[in-house]
Amino acid sequence: MSSEQDHAAFRRRREQSVQAAQGALALVTTAWITEPTTIEGVPGTWAPTPAGDGVALTATEADDVTVDGRVVDGTVVVHPHDGMTPSRVRFDDTRTGYVLTRSDGVGVRIWDAESDAIARFEGFAAYDYDPAWVVEGAFEAEGVETRVGRSQGGERVERMAGTVRATIEGHEVALLALPDGDALQIVFADATTGDETYGVGRFLFVRPRRDGSVELDFNRAVVPPCSMSDQFNCPLPPAQNRLPFAVRAGEQRPLLAESPVD
Repeated sequence: MSSEQDHAAFRRRREQSVQAAQGALALVTTAWITEPTTIEGVPGTWAPTPAGDGVALTATEADDVTVDGRVVDGTVVVHPHDGMTPSRVRFDDTRTGYVLTRSDGVGVRIWDAESDAIARFEGFAAYDYDPAWVVEGAFEAEGVETRVGRSQGGERVERMAGTVRATIEGHEVALLALPDGDALQIVFADATTGDETYGVGRFLFVRPRRDGSVELDFNRAVVPPCSMSDQFNCPLPPAQNRLPFAVRAGEQRPLLAESPVD
């Protein structure tokens, strides 16, 4: 398969992924749980567990909420999506949910496979494939902590996986990278950000080779999920990841048709 064919396949997978039942376009609610509460649009009462190991959901059989395939009639613990035994929550034929955790609390995310955003999605504006934007770099592992701003305000201290060094457009760059499983997530901005491309910045996911070398294919730069749902609170590019030149490769922004007027 040629590089252009491979890129076209990547673009198809990308569009399919954001329209999936728990893709970025399907996220309709993120509710942070600090005390027993209800969540608009779905049944049940949700409360933090004393052990902090998830969220306690209280519902009746008539609510028809299932957790891991069983209808809830009483109180059950919904375990975090990123834990060892993640729980799967189903409300009806199109809506699902899961629990997420962060250092300062737990939350519940609600997804709708028939969301308004999915109905309006018309693809991504993106630059044409350009092999010149496939660059070789080198990864240096170093677990430094860095304060990273968020798209909805505030900041968090993030432990970086390390730095990717490369020469791009004649510039020596050192890009801080977050860990993402066995890959790396680079959050970057450039001279197109806020003009030709989405204003928060873009993401590039790369996988270092055993010798530390890494391919940076900016044709695969993607817009963050907060460009598709305001329920996401995305990381902002660290200062050294704000590139002074234009990266005219990858996605520019999602294309959403206007909602019909009632």
